Amino acid sequence: MTVETAAPDALLGALGRFTAVPRHIGRYDTDVKTAAQALRAHPAQVVGLADEGLPHLVDPERGPLFDYDDLMNVGMFCGTGQTVPELGLRFLMRFAASPRASWYAPREWEIGVHPSRTAGGVPAGALAHLPDVSVRVPDLSAPGVELLSPGSFDDPLRASGYEATIRLTGADQTVRDPRIHAAWNEVVDELASHRVTYQTVPEALRADHHRAWELGIADCVVASRLLADRLRAAGLEATARRGYLLGLFGSDHAWCDVVEDGAHKSLDPVFAFVATVGDERGVARSPEFAAACFGSRFNRLLPCRTDSAQPLVYFDGEPAPYWAMVGVGARPRRDS
Repeated sequence: MTVETAAPDALLGALGRFTAVPRHIGRYDTDVKTAAQALRAHPAQVVGLADEGLPHLVDPERGPLFDYDDLMNVGMFCGTGQTVPELGLRFLMRFAASPRASWYAPREWEIGVHPSRTAGGVPAGALAHLPDVSVRVPDLSAPGVELLSPGSFDDPLRASGYEATIRLTGADQTVRDPRIHAAWNEVVDELASHRVTYQTVPEALRADHHRAWELGIADCVVASRLLADRLRAAGLEATARRGYLLGLFGSDHAWCDVVEDGAHKSLDPVFAFVATVGDERGVARSPEFAAACFGSRFNRLLPCRTDSAQPLVYFDGEPAPYWAMVGVGARPRRDS
C-alpha cells in the first residue's frame, strides 16, 4: 500500500507562516525519518525544508536534526490536512460539532499518563541516559472532577506516570462582568485578526508569555496566562489552568479560570479562536461553541494540579519536550 505524501510546495509554503523556535532554546533531536512520518512527507521533502532555512543541526551519522515544535508548525500550516498536528487538532476538536448538551453531561474516562522518553527515531537502548519522569496529577479539588478508581493523588507530582478512571462533569455558564468581556475580546481578537499567530510555542518561551505575545505568537498556554494577567490587573480573581484535552488520546491544553459571584468559570481563548476561524485549520466553524468557551466548563478537560499552567511532564526535573505527550492516552470508560 502506498502512502500519499504531501505536495512539495505545501511544506515549503508553511515556512513563512509561523515563527521558528529561537536558536538558543531549540531542541534539535528529531531526525528526518521521524519528521517525514509526522508530516506525511517523503524524507527528501524534509531535507528540502532544511535547505530552505528551517533551523536544524547536522549530525554526522543521523543527518539533519530538527526541533519538534518547528516540525509541528510546518505540519499545522502546510494545509494538506494529513499531517499529525492537523489530524490531531481536527480529531480533538470534533466534539465541538456534537450537540450542546453532550459538552456538559457527566462523562467517565480511563486515563493513562506514561510519557514517552525518546523521540527522533533513537531507540531507548542506544541512549546513554533515559530521563527520570515526573508528571502532574489530576486536580481532584476542581469543580466537576471526581476520581472513580482506587488510590489518591496527594502530591502534585508523581514519578513515572499513572492510570486513573475519572468522571468529568461540565457546566453551561457564561459571564456578565464587563471587565471580563473587555479582556476576553482583546485576547481573542488579536488571535482572530492574526496580529498574533496561533502556533506551537516551546516551553521555554511559554515561561515568558509576555515576550511570546510581543513576538506575535501564542498557543493555549501563552494566551491563557496573558488573559489571567489582564483579569487580575482589572481586580478579578483569575488563574491560568492546565491539564488534558481528552479523546482517544490526551493532549496538553491550557485555559483560564475566573471567579464571578463565587463560581469558577472557564475561559478558553484558543478554543474560541479555533471554532471562530473554522475551516482554516480543518475544524468545523461553530459560533455556538465559540460562545460557550466564554464561561462554560467542558467534560473533556481534565485540570491538573498547577499554580499557573505549569508544565505537566518533567524529565530530570526540567520541562519535557512536546513529543513526550505521545505517552498520554484516554478513552471513554468501557463499562459506563
